[in-house]
Amino acid sequence: MKILRRLAISCAALAVASCAPVQPKLQQIPIPPERISQKGFSLLPLNEQGWLIAARNPRLLSLGKLGKSPEENVVIRAVLFQMPAFKSNDELVRLVRDGGASGINPERLKVVKHEVASHPKNGADCARSHSVLEDHGAAKMVGKEGVMVQETVTLTCAHPKDAAVGVAVSYSQRYYPGERDPRLLRKARRVLDSVEFAEL
Repeated sequence: MKILRRLAISCAALAVASCAPVQPKLQQIPIPPERISQKGFSLLPLNEQGWLIAARNPRLLSLGKLGKSPEENVVIRAVLFQMPAFKSNDELVRLVRDGGASGINPERLKVVKHEVASHPKNGADCARSHSVLEDHGAAKMVGKEGVMVQETVTLTCAHPKDAAVGVAVSYSQRYYPGERDPRLLRKARRVLDSVEFAEL
């Protein structure tokens, strides 16, 4: 449970910092994109201009793309972590739900939506979550007033080769109200559906 809580805190930190503006010197994702292989899994980025590799190591992959303003962006983040023991997919869903709720600072972030459901994938026990948070303390670079919104769709799985290893892949957009990408959920589904498990 502590591991999922730390993962949730990491995701909440991502929501707050939103990967800060991605620097132009970072490596660009080619068009058309190629599958990116990590330890234990791989995924296929979206076929869109502007995606950059913000961070990458054996346990983390973070891709970023700027939005219409410096504060707005889209992030694909994938991590390997130690999965706590669970006995059923329902218990996994509960662990993910509880872990997500515990990582949110209520003084800054207001939960508008947080849904978690079972989502088995390629022989693995998985849960899919969808959260919408209002950020009432977002740092502004262009002086625009008002709250920002962080919307995230995450697939959290116990690796089919080793249930003690978790794989979490998320697609998130940080935007001003009214600036939400109408294809956000379709794009998130495309990224999460592309996830394939590999040897650890």
